Amino acid sequence: MMDLSAYRDIFIEELNDQLERMDQSLLALELSPSVELVQTLFRAAHTIKGSASTMDFRELSDLTHEVEYALEWVREKKPEMTSELIDTLFRSLDAMKVLRDQYIRGEAYADFRAVVREIKDLIQTPAVVGQLKVPQLQPAESIVAQVAIVSGKQLLSIHVVLEQKCMMKAARYHILRQRIEDICGTVVATALMESQPGAQNEDDHYGQFIIIVATSKDPQQLKAELSSDSDIHMLEIDPYLLESNEVAATSAPLELISETEQSKQSLPTVNTTGPDEKVKAAQPTVRVSVERLDHLMNLVGELLIDQTSLADLSGTGARKESSTLIRSISGVSDHMGRVIKELQEGVMKTRMLPIDQLFSRFPRLVRDLSQKLGKDLELVIQGGETELDRMIIEELSDPLIHLIRNSADHGIESAEIRAELGKPSKGRITLTSFHEENHVVIRYSDDGKGIDGEKIKASALGKGIISEEQAARLTTQEAVHLIFEPGFSTASSVSEVSGRGVGMDIVRSQIGRLNGIIDIDTEVGVGTTFTIRLPLTLAIIKGLLVKVSGRVLILPMYNVAEIVRISPEDIQMIQGQQAILNHGRIVPFHRLCDRLNYPRTDRKSKTIPLVIVRSVDKIAAYAVDEIIGNQEVVIKTLGTYLGALNHLSGATILGNGKVALILDASYLVSL
Repeated sequence: MMDLSAYRDIFIEELNDQLERMDQSLLALELSPSVELVQTLFRAAHTIKGSASTMDFRELSDLTHEVEYALEWVREKKPEMTSELIDTLFRSLDAMKVLRDQYIRGEAYADFRAVVREIKDLIQTPAVVGQLKVPQLQPAESIVAQVAIVSGKQLLSIHVVLEQKCMMKAARYHILRQRIEDICGTVVATALMESQPGAQNEDDHYGQFIIIVATSKDPQQLKAELSSDSDIHMLEIDPYLLESNEVAATSAPLELISETEQSKQSLPTVNTTGPDEKVKAAQPTVRVSVERLDHLMNLVGELLIDQTSLADLSGTGARKESSTLIRSISGVSDHMGRVIKELQEGVMKTRMLPIDQLFSRFPRLVRDLSQKLGKDLELVIQGGETELDRMIIEELSDPLIHLIRNSADHGIESAEIRAELGKPSKGRITLTSFHEENHVVIRYSDDGKGIDGEKIKASALGKGIISEEQAARLTTQEAVHLIFEPGFSTASSVSEVSGRGVGMDIVRSQIGRLNGIIDIDTEVGVGTTFTIRLPLTLAIIKGLLVKVSGRVLILPMYNVAEIVRISPEDIQMIQGQQAILNHGRIVPFHRLCDRLNYPRTDRKSKTIPLVIVRSVDKIAAYAVDEIIGNQEVVIKTLGTYLGALNHLSGATILGNGKVALILDASYLVSL
């Protein structure tokens, strides 16, 4: 059997693209039905079915076949796009995503027969009086079925309902059974209608029946061959999946199967990965335009030319005057510097993805929340073309989901309340992104009831998060930031949508890990805006080099709010803690050497160099021995063998070859 593992990552990447396309098309179809959207859905389902079948992913292939059949019915019959129809297609799509996730993790596949039945009911499959259940195989029948599977055949369930006017139904049943066996090869099991109490005609016992077969025939081809019989009122052919208990009941007899047959194909519902074997997860990938790759290749070509020039200068250097040699080397060095700078920017761009890849996941979330909460919500997305590092995009998903859930559940009022306030009945959530200098700004806003700072302060005081003295000092705007404290909530009851009020501290910690900053602008009765500022990438950063106790350390520049010099007299004691006054704001003061448990050095200068560090919504001032300057640095991970080092985000190698540690600003300001 062909080894398909080499194509696994490509298959998963294509599968993700097609599922995302189906999700977006279904959302658009619900808003504005069109033949083109149905055709897009059909093509995507057809592609998934084909690729899943090629990868021997039968479970997904079979489920997608039913979805494709339903979309074909929609395309031909052009029914009204009812909410029931759209919801059923969404549930089918969710089932496909679950199978994808189980495939990636190597888990046993879920049973989606209920979804398949829902699809069949949706497309108005003729109703059958006295519905006949698909039979469960006996141990002996299971052995036959599994032998057929490992030899390359598939199991099909053929459900036949004869015309009511059909004479001699028993005879017709036996004729059809023999015909099916002749076409398919192996009949595994059959099931007939149970005789109804008081029935006068035993012939009705054969009015409908199910035959389980093992065959290599295509279901559509088989249906075409059998449908010509005029006595058949309804004919359904579905994949038959062995249940786990049917497999378990035959585990011992399966030893009768030859080793050659067992090596051909694994059982369909058994996870073939051993308990101690780690399943290979899909490797993260980024699609890069050929134009960008060509540009990188040209730059590498220029570096090779410079390398040749340096080698030539090395060989002829002894025959040249030193001044001429220095000028030549300097020229090559300058050119290499420009090329390396351009190469660095080019490589960074290859890691960039449009943020729309993240934003496009949220329309479906807003739709589902709208239905669950009974609120009319709309999501407006702007600036989806803004590019951001792939890793940051993935890490942003959870914080934005928390913001959307909180807005939908607590922020935006019900239609009745909005009408009383003179607001449009439809609540609006807006997601905007744009570049600002070396940052990406994501602005999230809603037109809900806003955040009442005084209510927040009272709730925090009641929960013991702050003291009465602290509450008295807090301004209304500062009190709003208390929503980021762990365990904080003003909700009167636990909600299924936004939980127990533990979401906003997750938002803050996640943004902090990305070296980002979050601000809140809110007005009671008007709405709330969260502004998130993030670095373009976490791979290469501009860092501020400082010296502390003879060591060179680096602080990310996007966390540096200000660099100042103060005199010792500017340090004040406020509530037993050292602090300084900066632009009218009290800022906690610390010596960086004390925070890092480094020995203090003698200070000769009369002033103290100070770095004011900001992360998310917190700020602190750190005294250092010397400010060296800023430069771009490449972040290298420290590895797991060093253990937990929360105060460090990585390290870099300086131009002199020494290693400098990069401090985690979000951890420092949280101390």
